Amino acid sequence: MATLLATAGCSDSGSTSTATPGSSSQGGGGQGGPGGGMGSVQTFTAVDLNTGGDSPGGANTAAVVTAAQAFLATLDDTLKAKINLAFTDNQSRQTWSNFPASTVARKGVALKDLSEAQRAAALAMMKVALSPEGYQQVLNIQKADDYLNSLGGDGADGFGNLVDYYVAVYGTPSATAPFMLQFGGHHLARNLTYNGTKVSETPQFVGSEPTSFTSGGQTVAPVKDESTALFALFASLSAGDKAAAKLSSGTYDDLMMGPAHDDGVFPASEGLTVTAAQKTLVLAAIKPYVDDLADDAAAKLLAKYESELGSTKIAWANNTGPEDESSYLRIDGPSVWIEFINTRSRSTPNIHYHSVYRDKTNDYGSTKPS
Repeated sequence: MATLLATAGCSDSGSTSTATPGSSSQGGGGQGGPGGGMGSVQTFTAVDLNTGGDSPGGANTAAVVTAAQAFLATLDDTLKAKINLAFTDNQSRQTWSNFPASTVARKGVALKDLSEAQRAAALAMMKVALSPEGYQQVLNIQKADDYLNSLGGDGADGFGNLVDYYVAVYGTPSATAPFMLQFGGHHLARNLTYNGTKVSETPQFVGSEPTSFTSGGQTVAPVKDESTALFALFASLSAGDKAAAKLSSGTYDDLMMGPAHDDGVFPASEGLTVTAAQKTLVLAAIKPYVDDLADDAAAKLLAKYESELGSTKIAWANNTGPEDESSYLRIDGPSVWIEFINTRSRSTPNIHYHSVYRDKTNDYGSTKPS
């Protein structure tokens, strides 16, 4: 059964377009951006997420279990019933978005509805599950929401680091049986599935509106590592390679494989097959996404993607400049899928970033949704 959720768009402007993977104009199922504006609809369809995901292992599962148990122990029965959900509730596990929580309802409980001690325990759990860089990115994306809230006005006045961010735990945290941590809100989705030594950190969405801002006297750029490495990769291409990498399937106004695209069907592979000379830059562009995991798991996963670079393609559409509107960049491998787009804002004058990272063999810890 599919659930339809009316959405108002990600503080962006424009009309809604919808498309299936591989179509020429893509609205991302109502994800915001120039094609995902007011009144779009996001559809969640429960699929069969098995627990046989192709993970190279290295998960710090025991430490995550301890931190998750400590968080759950702070909850009364009412909160625990809302936060600790069945691992078999696949549709709930798929209910994430880059929209604000006010437009796409989340499972679990908002941080604002937790006590200070409970919030601290929830964040401590995520800090253990993520690398220092991954955890800091969570905090920085939350700061971006606070920045938007400070601007006020249409499309900005409902944001905030407590309002928009929800936490849920699926299943009983265990060193041997599968469970999942879910944390996210506006421009953030962390879906971490554990099964013994296996771990999946996808689907993962990160974004930043604006791309950088000043907070507490310091410049904050939540998606700097990802954006810098990807734009450097495409800037390095020769004219011939850039022409070969250009997507032939039309223009893109948002991400192809964002929220609600959980059926395991990815667009047909297009673009330029990674050459030996490009491998270092491609790996450098993948690394910031993978490195959100704890160290051992990240190293093993990056090695897996590196072994597949000979069968990986890079592609682009619209533009490739860091400041250009609608610059769309893609890395498409046997396992790894990364998309990045500069999308127009409504609350701020310039573009902002949307990016999704998925593992075709390990989303939600599943070999392939069906």
